[in-house]
Amino acid sequence: MEVYEITGFSTGVDRTGVNFLEPKDAFEIIKNGYIYRQELQSRKGFVKFGNRLGTQVGETTDSTRVMGIFENVLPDGTKELLVASKKFLYSYNTGTGLFDQILFNSAVAIVDFGIADNEDYISGTTYLKKDGSQRFVFTGKGMTDVYFYDGTDVKRFTNTTDNPDYIAPAEGPLTKATKIIWFGERLNLFSPEINAIVYQQGVLYSGIRTASGNGDKFNVAGSGLLSADTYELMRGAIIRGDIIIMNFERSNWVLEKTRDAFNPYFVRKIPSVLGTDAAFSAVSWAESVKSAGRTGMVTTNGNVSLLFDNKIPYFTRDEIDPVNFGLTYGGFERDNGQFLFAYRESGSTLTEVTQDKVLTYNYKEETWSINDQRFSVFGQSDEGLNLIWNDIDENINPEWLEMDTTEEIWDKIGIGKSVQKTLAGDDEGYIYQLNVDYDDYFSSITGITHAAEAVISTESAFKPGDKVYLSNVEGMTEINGISAIVLSSTDTDITINIDSTNFTAYTGEGNVSKYIIFETRLIPFNPYRSQGLKCYVSHVEFMVNNGGSGFYVDVYEDEETTPFKTCLIEPRNTNERLKEWVNMSVNQESNFLTFVLRNETVSNKLVITSIRIQWKPGSLSNG
Repeated sequence: MEVYEITGFSTGVDRTGVNFLEPKDAFEIIKNGYIYRQELQSRKGFVKFGNRLGTQVGETTDSTRVMGIFENVLPDGTKELLVASKKFLYSYNTGTGLFDQILFNSAVAIVDFGIADNEDYISGTTYLKKDGSQRFVFTGKGMTDVYFYDGTDVKRFTNTTDNPDYIAPAEGPLTKATKIIWFGERLNLFSPEINAIVYQQGVLYSGIRTASGNGDKFNVAGSGLLSADTYELMRGAIIRGDIIIMNFERSNWVLEKTRDAFNPYFVRKIPSVLGTDAAFSAVSWAESVKSAGRTGMVTTNGNVSLLFDNKIPYFTRDEIDPVNFGLTYGGFERDNGQFLFAYRESGSTLTEVTQDKVLTYNYKEETWSINDQRFSVFGQSDEGLNLIWNDIDENINPEWLEMDTTEEIWDKIGIGKSVQKTLAGDDEGYIYQLNVDYDDYFSSITGITHAAEAVISTESAFKPGDKVYLSNVEGMTEINGISAIVLSSTDTDITINIDSTNFTAYTGEGNVSKYIIFETRLIPFNPYRSQGLKCYVSHVEFMVNNGGSGFYVDVYEDEETTPFKTCLIEPRNTNERLKEWVNMSVNQESNFLTFVLRNETVSNKLVITSIRIQWKPGSLSNG
């Protein structure tokens, strides 16, 4: 009997005779999970971060789509978390843990930003005033102006009353741009609209920021308008080290600095025919920029552009809604080393035009996965509460009595209050922190009706079709521990497929969470298929974490659509050791066998360190 081992920390051919298969070559698809340090894991969940936008007393009602998450660097080096919706800009208050709505200056004659199209994201950058005082400048192609926030309110950058230092470019009045970046001591606007003309291939740049205000002037020495020599439309711009990568429809270009203060940039094309079709899909990390194009997922380092989706070569063509491709938004999650791309699935059942999936790429493991997450944008922040050792109190959370069962991230506790977080926003005006717990959309219950289809009062971001779990309900205790499907939802309640007519009356408390539904499919297994032989599998061993979640394994033969065997794999949950081997008997000879692992949970993480397949060559293949 021979052994194949998948995952684990060893790769290549081991001297003991065990054949190792790297994770990047072992899995056809992973859903709601990932490979981290060559361990197969279900993903963690996310929780609300702060309040829903526009819900504080005295604020104008908002609850619209989140269009940007930004870190504004203040003059003293500290950072301020800013969030933009379709209507307003918000600042995160570290004292209250809430988002404060930033009002418009009385001279700004608008009610709100009035962004209509979900693809018209907001771009912003820190850009200090000439005296070094704070300022955050932002705009977008769905806006009517270039705005700035100075720590007090929102003003118009191009209005000389609000900004006396501003001078328009020689080509005419500046209205807005698709992207705005502080680079080369200048303010740079990409695809700017000037005198009602959109310069689709252009970058408008100011003079160098000086004490005389040249950084706000677009007709002084050192300012200008530069265009790439192409007919293609620009689809984004992002800093990569000391250059800017400009993404076009079928090519990528570099904006590079010169030593000439009067002609500060030159533009060069990166040899390639690969392009980007979603302006905000570009993510810069690890000396490369990765973005989404209809021809595939593109990576460029400024010298060459390549496709890096050889494991999923037709994903962007087949899986992303082609009509709403521009919705795709990119981010990076530092905890697990993952690129994140929120997209609208082809054939999506969502009634609103928005994203409903997240494609993730672990650049170290070279593995892909798909998450059931409805995010509009991504961002990073150092703000928000992170517990330090003195804050740990088992009276707050009994699970803190045991370090190995805590829901907190132990390797971050104790290093201070400012730990970098990955944030995401959605269509309802909620901000979430990723990788915090093991459920999604955790919400408090304030009421449950007696009905053939129970109505649960809860602050809701749930959608029809979500599978949810109910717990800690008082009075109507019969509903605790029940799994349900959301039939319909509003901002304040959800209707589920549970008949509560004869249940005890609800008296208080309770929580509702969305399940994380994990699934992965291994590649069809038969090491001897190329030699015309079938494969006999005796059994499969899984090294799993004790105290972790159990999972089901479905085994499929050849091209059959129904598994011939299903087995529940459960750890013994003892404290004898951290990990243990659990066996599953197969005893089947086939042309090839496919193993599908699946798990649903709102409480435990699934971690599989190794999968060992015990096999031997079989009889002659018949196909």
